[in-house]
Amino acid sequence: MTASGARTILIIDDDRAVLETSARMLRDRGFGVVTWSSTLGRLHAMAEARPDLVLLDVNMPLVPGDELLALIKDSPVLREIPVVLFSSNDETELRRMARKTGAAGYISKSDLAGDFAGRVAGFLPSGT
Repeated sequence: MTASGARTILIIDDDRAVLETSARMLRDRGFGVVTWSSTLGRLHAMAEARPDLVLLDVNMPLVPGDELLALIKDSPVLREIPVVLFSSNDETELRRMARKTGAAGYISKSDLAGDFAGRVAGFLPSGT
């Protein structure tokens, strides 16, 4: 949570346009947003930031999203933070990957045209 009490969403995506669009949509709904365009070196920073939710692009260079999620799940400090896969991949594939990796769920990038912020809010834990 931010100092103002807003829930904080961390978006990790290598596509600048997606980062800017999704961040703007979430900020417009009152969320605090942190964006990262790389997966490298982010576990320590994530532990310090303690976001309420992570939107994680699956198709990242160097360390794919599913591999980063495995590292998050192995961390005693980070494993309780819900991670939602965020991709333009086929939804059947996203659903399978979310189950396999232990993600909280998935959001298709095509949802940026709909109630994206509402979908994100639906994954937030209620007690945070």
